Parts: sequence; C-alpha cells; structure tokens
Amino acid sequence: MKENKYIELIAQHLSGKISESDRRDFREWINSNAKNQALLEEMRQLWEISKEHDFSFDTNVKEAWKKVEQRIEVTNEAKGSSFKAIRLFSIKQYLKIAAVILFGSVSLFLFFQNQEPELFTFKTIEEQTLDFLLPDSSRIVMNENSHLTYQNIEGKRIVTLAGEAWFDVKHLDSIPFEIESGETKTVVLGTTFNVRAYPQEDITEVSVERGKVAFFEKENEENKKILEAGIEGFFDKIEKTEIEIEVRENSNVDAWRTLTIDCDNVKLRKVFETMERYFEFEIEVADLTILDCHLFGSYENPEFDVLFKLMKEALGLKIEKKGNTYFVSGKGC
Repeated sequence: MKENKYIELIAQHLSGKISESDRRDFREWINSNAKNQALLEEMRQLWEISKEHDFSFDTNVKEAWKKVEQRIEVTNEAKGSSFKAIRLFSIKQYLKIAAVILFGSVSLFLFFQNQEPELFTFKTIEEQTLDFLLPDSSRIVMNENSHLTYQNIEGKRIVTLAGEAWFDVKHLDSIPFEIESGETKTVVLGTTFNVRAYPQEDITEVSVERGKVAFFEKENEENKKILEAGIEGFFDKIEKTEIEIEVRENSNVDAWRTLTIDCDNVKLRKVFETMERYFEFEIEVADLTILDCHLFGSYENPEFDVLFKLMKEALGLKIEKKGNTYFVSGKGC
C-alpha cells in the first residue's frame, strides 16, 4: 500500500538514512496535510523514547512482545512523580506502534485512522499544579483543584475542564481544539490562553495571551465573542447575560503558573483581585478611591506581607487583619 511506503520513509528519515530523492517525496507528503504531520510527530516521540533503551531484535514474536512491554514499564517508572512533561499515550498504543517497528507487518497509518478514541483524565488537588504535553505537542498547565479530560474525536481535539488551566495549543490546520468548561465552550486552532472555570464560582473567564479564540455559551451559541490577544471574556453562569469583554491589563491572570505578580503601573483593584486568588484570602477596602491607586514593580515568588508593606510606605495605607480578611483604609493616592 502507498501508506506503507511513507511509514518506511518516516523510519528512514528518523534514522538519517533517507536518500535525497526519497527526502523530496517525503517532504511533499508531510506538507500535504495535518494528519501526515501528526503521524510524523507521534513516530518521532516514540523514536526518542526508544533511544533511551536498547532493543534486541528477536524473531520469536511472544518474546519480542515481552521485551517491548518491559522496556515501556522501565520508561514509565524512570519518569517518576517529578516528571512534568507527560506524553499522553497508553501502553496499548505504544505496544501497537512497537509491533510495527519490530515486525513491519501492520500499517501504522491504518492504526491511527481506525483506533477507538481514548479518554485521558487528569486531576490536581490542593496546592498542586500539573504541567504536561498532549500527543499533538500542545502544552497544558493545570492549577490546583482542577479536573481535565482530553480526547481526539472525529477530527477534533476535545478537552473538558472544571477548574483552571493555561493552554499553549499546537496549530494544526483543520483540526480544531475545543474546551468545554461548564456552560461555555472555547474553540481555537492554535494559541496561548488561560481558562478559569471552577464549578463553585459564578464567572467563567477566558484570557488570551496570543492568537485568537471563539468563546461562547454552549446552550446559546449566539452569545459568542471572538477574543484576540490581549482580550479577556467573562460569562456569568447565574445571570446568563451576554459575554462581557475587556482589555487584559497585565499578565497576572496566570500568576498561579508564573509565580509572579505584576504591579507595574497596575491599579490596586487588579492587584487586590490577583492577591485574593494567589494567597486565598479576602481584601475589603474602606474607601473605593483607593482602588484607583497604582503600584509599580514585578515580584517573583511574592509574599503578601512584602506587598502590603509596599502599599503602606508608598500610599500611606493602613492594613488590619481579621480572620481571613484584610481591611484596607487610608487616603491612598
């Protein structure tokens, strides 16, 4: 079959033994559509994993299967709990691909075309984040207390999210990336953005860092906004009003991921919102005009007492703590 030819060319390409004439044919095939590009990427990932361990060829099929299984177990164990970039592939899938490499008797192209879509599930708990890669090389960083699933269905990359996550989506022509979060959906082809959709919160938020996304209510697709880089969208799950948009004032929307709070010419209103989420306490202001004051500077691994001290010295504010709430008063700016 023609597909088998290109499976062989992928192997030659990865091993560096492809001829110049075959290389031109191979490049044309890879650039012809996104599925071919995705297939190459999956083979490349397996190739990198296989280089970590030596495989001896054995014509005994049963023994060969056992060796492949053992090598895969070693690879998974070697990653450990601190390994952050997770390639989402099941053991069964690795074994099927390994069978193609070892014996050359099955078309890998047909395997990718015909396999049942597999559901991947990830969950974080209190004070835990998770950083990983999807099979298409999209990167996801999950915030604490979040739940996420991923599945490739009918030419679409489908994610469900309950909680908060930052996405850097790999661009693949005609293969959209969809995120279902409660009563909203976000659709992209390739971009970087943050989604906050905790079930216990009334507002679902999408903030775009790079690229463009469509953000809309699942039950009412007319309630839709196109969010470009530097724009944030907000949907009220209770009131179900029209999605609101505003300019993204700073990078603090994913301070939980960057571990940095940006106070450079940022109004205290936004600084307080970020601090409430980052440190998980509440802030109440006696005089609302304080919220229009500005701070300056950017703080890595911030400590709330340092930020409060800065506010006291720069703006003459008074700050008192009662329970889990900080009360801010003074003339401000």
